[in-house]
Amino acid sequence: MIETRCPTAITLLTAFLASLYPFVSEVQASPTLDLTTDSATGMINGAWFYEVGAASTGSGVIQSFVRINTNDPIEEGYNTDARPVQYDENTSPTFTRSLLLSAVPLVELDGTLYREFLLDINQDKTTEGRLLSLDTIEIYQAGSGNLTGHPGGLGTLIYDLDAGADNWILLDYGLNTGSGSGDMFAYIPDSLFINEDYVYLYSMFGASENSAHPNTSGFEEWSVRKLADTPPTVPAPGALLLATLGLGLVGQLRRRWAL
Repeated sequence: MIETRCPTAITLLTAFLASLYPFVSEVQASPTLDLTTDSATGMINGAWFYEVGAASTGSGVIQSFVRINTNDPIEEGYNTDARPVQYDENTSPTFTRSLLLSAVPLVELDGTLYREFLLDINQDKTTEGRLLSLDTIEIYQAGSGNLTGHPGGLGTLIYDLDAGADNWILLDYGLNTGSGSGDMFAYIPDSLFINEDYVYLYSMFGASENSAHPNTSGFEEWSVRKLADTPPTVPAPGALLLATLGLGLVGQLRRRWAL
């Protein structure tokens, strides 16, 4: 099933402004994309990222393919059938396993096809502890599902959040209802995927500038939704969010030019 969505002009302008952030500073103290506002959206390196909103995406709806679980401030991992695991992955094949490209839903955004991935985070509920940085997303494709040895052993790299700049996304655990509700959709252009059966998704959390938004509790989990399910509507950000983003960008550019 292919779901159709249409980003508004505001959403597209938000993505354009976000695309300018890499030019503000080589090492960014501020996130490239801030998803700590309900239903916020933005684009990095051609991929769309949506804050999920209040819709439930829990048990029976999502199919986990990698669960990253550690008490360390910085955590990382990727999906595979290989054991032992390399990083902080849960070893149960229920939560960390191979992923077929055919199992990744297709979504249409403004006439373009994307592959949809769902991220569910877990943090402390305190004001500071609930924020988490998503610092790296790398997506690979290969002909088998039991590969290991990141970064060189996972096949062909088809998407990199950090291509061309040190990009990162700020997430807020407090926006949703806890584990299983989902926190972010990642839409990767379908045109980037190649003729290989298996998909690997590597991610790292908590490593933003000076580790200001570390892992504080629980696990982070990437999933895909069942193809028969109809995704909920994700509204575009409002004019107030756009204005705030634009003013913040102007301020950072002025500081950069003054150096």
